[in-house]
Amino acid sequence: MSAMEISSNYGVYDKRFENVFNKFNTNLASSIDIGASFAVYSNGKLLVDLAGGFKNKDKTELWTPTTTVCVHSTGKGIVAMCLAILIEKGMLNLDSKVSEYWTEFGASNKTDIKVRTLLSHQAGLYAWKEKMTESDFLNWNYCTELLAAQETLHIPGTKICYHAKSIGFLVGELIKRISGKSVGEFLKEELVDPLNVSCTIGTPISYHSEIAELISSPDLNAAFNDRDKIDKYTMSTFLNPGNRTRTANTEEFKVAEIPALNCHSNSVSLAKLYDYFFNSGLVSNSTLESITSIEIKGDDQVMKRPMQWSPVGFSVGGGKLFGTSSRSFGHTGWGGSMAFTDPENNLSIAYTMNLLTGSMLGDNRALELVTETYKSL
Repeated sequence: MSAMEISSNYGVYDKRFENVFNKFNTNLASSIDIGASFAVYSNGKLLVDLAGGFKNKDKTELWTPTTTVCVHSTGKGIVAMCLAILIEKGMLNLDSKVSEYWTEFGASNKTDIKVRTLLSHQAGLYAWKEKMTESDFLNWNYCTELLAAQETLHIPGTKICYHAKSIGFLVGELIKRISGKSVGEFLKEELVDPLNVSCTIGTPISYHSEIAELISSPDLNAAFNDRDKIDKYTMSTFLNPGNRTRTANTEEFKVAEIPALNCHSNSVSLAKLYDYFFNSGLVSNSTLESITSIEIKGDDQVMKRPMQWSPVGFSVGGGKLFGTSSRSFGHTGWGGSMAFTDPENNLSIAYTMNLLTGSMLGDNRALELVTETYKSL
């Protein structure tokens, strides 16, 4: 341990970040968090690594530094890194048509949809036309074949509609067609094993003892109760099917590969992945600049707010949640998790937790930890 580093009951941190630790401690003491982790990296150096609380609702199992949790859509940022690796290797071209890699995708007048149009949530495949169930998500071929066969829900390139659940299957099949590997296998081989981090899409049963139980807060259950805010986009994107916390806690859900929903990780792993992705030279500067630029910005019909998407699906900017840089890139997740890199300050930050709130963008727990981090610089 260096002289700059302080050891606490929740981990270690550079002494500049005392107020970050205090905020993390307060969240757990006040039950704003039940179990959580928060980490900050900068150019290969770990500045903050906090983890604590309880893994389960009954508060009988301690959340430890090795605890992981389902981070829902925060995993989309990690999948975007996988796409960047394929681009760097010359195996994927953003300006090519999706159908050049996935022939069946060209059905129902979708032949000309470009890869960048799909990955930036403009393709009009933000939902299935068929009625879907949670168990359908355990059947990869069924989900991908339906999407490949159906017509788009709007003219591609004319609207921004966050593909909340469908994008995982669409991107995963694209990765599979190009690399011959599932997205979970590709992630493991290209990033997880080389970095020795905990991050899985499709988690083997042998790792399940490390996974925290997800817990629904009252406002999570009320998230879709306001009928004035529910329209065709909300219904089809988020509620066909809905995602229940109890389903996410099942063994079947954890072992399946559902890239948009079931990445399991922790903050120190996510922050290390983002830091490595930005600083290691894994992808060239030109590739990095391209895939973290703004491909499209405007009102997202699904998210009901302005969004900025990169050509591979990073959320760009992120407001105060992503720090002080308009160039920050990353992703947030259902319930409150998030991970991002601020390229101007060379910071990579992640927050994960097991108490799910009703926010997908700007959970106050994460926002306040990020705010304290920047105040400490």
